[in-house]
Amino acid sequence: MPVRIQGGELNRWSNLPADETTIGDVFQAAGYTTAYIGKWGMSGRFEAGVVHPNDAGFDYFYGVEEFNDGGRRPEIPHTYEGIKNATSDDFVFSLFRQKEAIETPTHQPTLTRRYTEESVAWLKEQIDAESPFFLYLGHTMPHVPIFRSPEFEGHSKAGLYGDVIEELDWSVGEVVAALEESGVAEDTLVVFSSDNGPWLTYYDLGGSPGPFRDGKHTAWEGGFRVPGIFWWPGTIEPATIDDIGVQVDLMATLAAIAGADLPERELDSLDLSGTLLHGTPSPRNEWFYYGTRGRLWAYRVGDHKLVLESWESLGGEGELAWRGFDNEQVHDPPLLFDLSTDLGERFDIAAEHPEIVERIEDAIREHRESLNAAP
Repeated sequence: MPVRIQGGELNRWSNLPADETTIGDVFQAAGYTTAYIGKWGMSGRFEAGVVHPNDAGFDYFYGVEEFNDGGRRPEIPHTYEGIKNATSDDFVFSLFRQKEAIETPTHQPTLTRRYTEESVAWLKEQIDAESPFFLYLGHTMPHVPIFRSPEFEGHSKAGLYGDVIEELDWSVGEVVAALEESGVAEDTLVVFSSDNGPWLTYYDLGGSPGPFRDGKHTAWEGGFRVPGIFWWPGTIEPATIDDIGVQVDLMATLAAIAGADLPERELDSLDLSGTLLHGTPSPRNEWFYYGTRGRLWAYRVGDHKLVLESWESLGGEGELAWRGFDNEQVHDPPLLFDLSTDLGERFDIAAEHPEIVERIEDAIREHRESLNAAP
């Protein structure tokens, strides 16, 4: 978890420490050939000191350094209308193969297709070489600004955003088809997820949280809840799991499945392999929601979530307000929600359940003590 890695001194855009162990390092040490294809997104550019994937456990890299709104030309306002009316050329950053920049500015409408084709080609090389492989495919889309290839223009009834999602769906299908056609699908675990909820300040460009409250950049469930799909034909039985699992758990879970060693240090990652492979209850019963400046926004124990700080992503007008940065609130007393009955986090039940508030506050103290004790 970033707050543990950085010793509490971080914000949303803190860089990956050069000596940190990544999931690529774990697989590489276990004898796997590794690749990172897509958006690296470690908060900046390689020339500014951001760690390169080749130096972080990945044998092969094809992708971009940062978020695709990076390198925005100064004349393009960082507002909904400004981003919506911008073109790909208005965002000047490079596409890399290994450590060589091969295209500047990156032509974003074809990124999803090129990531997919590169992934399929790399997978087939490893399969032909009978090499165990680990591929991390991190698509740039649907991070705003969004683009799709000409083949998917007008493909969806949901406008540009729908076209983007349908192309991503196509991409997943191409990767899965490559595994099936090569005869290794039953020996390969595929995990599909996302890094955050929809960016609601971009309206029709940003997606929908469905029944959840708010979206990206917030402590509400719409900002943190993302898809978690695991596909391993013949090994994982189709099921819907309602227990808690978070993306940091992928480190311990995938290491357990692959027989790889984890670093000898305090980790927040839990092994969920028993849940995936045998249907046992998830070992995770708690989660901590960190926001900007390393501050703890909320804490969940079981079905109950205690909200300490929050903001609504849809603010007023202006450079900060339109993204919600003008309405941050510290809740004293904190708010309590029962996520088993209130996915939209509409009904604060703290006054009715002081014993639950106290129990979660005790868990927060233990969590903070663990951070202070970590090396």
